[in-house]
Amino acid sequence: MKRIEKLLEARVERTPDEPFLTVPDETFTFREVRNQSKRYANALAELGVDAGDRVALFLPNRPEFVFLLFANAYRNSVTAPSNPEYQPSELRHSLELSGPRVLVTTPDLLEVAVDAADGTAVERILTTEPVDGHESLPALAADQSTDVEPHDGNAETVGLHMYTSGTTGPPKAVECRHRNWTISAIDFQKRLEITIDDTLFTALPLFHANAQIYSTLAAVAGGAEVVIYERFSSTNWWDWCRDHDVTVFNAMGSMLKMLDNLSETEADSDNPVEIVMSAGTPPELIEPFEERFGVRMVEGYSLTEAPLAMLNPVDESKRRIGCVGLPPAEKRVRIVDEDGNPVPTGEKGEIVQRDPALMAGYHGQPDKTDEAMVDGWFYTGDYGKLDEDGFLYFLDRKKDIVRRAGENISSFEVESVIKAMDAVDEVAVIPSPDEFYTEVVKALVRVKDGEELSPAEIVDHCRGELASFKLPRYVEFVDEFPYTPTGKIQKQKLRDREQEAEPEHWDREP
Repeated sequence: MKRIEKLLEARVERTPDEPFLTVPDETFTFREVRNQSKRYANALAELGVDAGDRVALFLPNRPEFVFLLFANAYRNSVTAPSNPEYQPSELRHSLELSGPRVLVTTPDLLEVAVDAADGTAVERILTTEPVDGHESLPALAADQSTDVEPHDGNAETVGLHMYTSGTTGPPKAVECRHRNWTISAIDFQKRLEITIDDTLFTALPLFHANAQIYSTLAAVAGGAEVVIYERFSSTNWWDWCRDHDVTVFNAMGSMLKMLDNLSETEADSDNPVEIVMSAGTPPELIEPFEERFGVRMVEGYSLTEAPLAMLNPVDESKRRIGCVGLPPAEKRVRIVDEDGNPVPTGEKGEIVQRDPALMAGYHGQPDKTDEAMVDGWFYTGDYGKLDEDGFLYFLDRKKDIVRRAGENISSFEVESVIKAMDAVDEVAVIPSPDEFYTEVVKALVRVKDGEELSPAEIVDHCRGELASFKLPRYVEFVDEFPYTPTGKIQKQKLRDREQEAEPEHWDREP
């Protein structure tokens, strides 16, 4: 089992001067990424970053993110990336969870970073470009050596803190060992048969496990090039694929819907792409999409806490459309009832997993870790079923989240912000179906007697506290909520109604 930097070192030994990392207008070879990462590691050491220290990244998709992922591995410190769309209160929570003393951001995001870091353990805020009052990390790294001090970390060492959506409380920091990432990347590379002849492409955010593991590290494992763009654009996507001779790209179902929504042309299938790895794609879209664009779709399923992916076979004769695939040899999957007992084949239950790539735990929250990990099994909070051949079918979520275009949004987090408004008596946040994003945020609000409140006021209040993708798309005022015997709002009844009835609500994007 390898560490993250050892995976890169092994690749540099074999193909040092092959292209590895491409961003718009710039390409770095494996050797160049390795050397730059080592300079960054020595710059971090000069700043006092020691083994086990967390380094917070508040960055969009750009080369410095990749350099720092490997730099922290060389330093045996911990990469702790946050969503660059976060507002100060959201970023502050991440910083308080992990306690980094160093934070790296861009000039454009500096104001939010400074606000968020106030009162936390952060001592130094570095930027990707020179800014008055803040040192530039690339400038600090420029004159550093490419020789790094050895460390005593191994594959069991925690290498990342990944922030996951909270379901009954604020987001948690998932402690990810080096082996979690490398095992998962190597397995993905082998099962998709990624080689030096491939070019991978992603516009998914690097602060997520997906882009780190299944694009960046999978490229290292196979000797492939990875092209990383900052944002997805349906109108430019296929031209970008042609420009970079892309053979494999990762996407969410919402992205594929947007591509399919483009006007058909004779050139649709005139592209170099062979494999599209996706999650959350409607089964009825898969075969028409393949035929139109001349690609093979591979559906998968994984979680930050358990990144060793379930994958549908690439071979068309072996796959099963509508399922999320088979586990690798090292993974065990069960479907269990509310008491943790296995259910019969074909019946619905919670998906639980056991494999060597499971998280170390939730940082500083042993109680939450014990809830999720029982006797070595990770309880996913997702409902599914297994067929007689071991194929997994994802059915629903047990977790109280909204899944918008691959982003898990905590209902609790949005509810907490809205509840802070003086005029609000009670609120319930649920997912509302959406053609492109799969789900969007809907807030059902009961206003206090004698108070007045408009939907626009609710969204404007959220705008200063939540990242843009978490803002309610729909607002509905209610007189009463359905309750359980213990006085809790029956969210499932609200979700069922949203799926089955034609809702009456205010839409901020009419």
